[in-house]
Amino acid sequence: MGTKIEWSEKAVSNLNHIFVFIASDSPIYAKRFVNSLITTTETQLCKFPLIGRSVPEFHNTPVNYLKEVLFKGYRVIYYYSDPLEKVYIVAVINGRQDLTKNVKPDWIL
Repeated sequence: MGTKIEWSEKAVSNLNHIFVFIASDSPIYAKRFVNSLITTTETQLCKFPLIGRSVPEFHNTPVNYLKEVLFKGYRVIYYYSDPLEKVYIVAVINGRQDLTKNVKPDWIL
């Protein structure tokens, strides 16, 4: 068994937006991509919740506890409980977006 993974409503909404965007060209590829993102992220974080790096834009901010793992150009933003029983995924952001403009107050937990 490993660490439990929990996706926030915001992260699920991000995944839905990614799916819709990709599905405009290929619904099959969109489903494969989102499923692969979820499976890969959960597998990594379930076994190794500390694997991600600290989010560089959040150093010296109230959300400096957030970490990220990367998946094909997307940043999966998360934090973990102490002790390491649960990982909370708070958002999935395209790596080209300016993350500092996308920080939401509900990320400050």
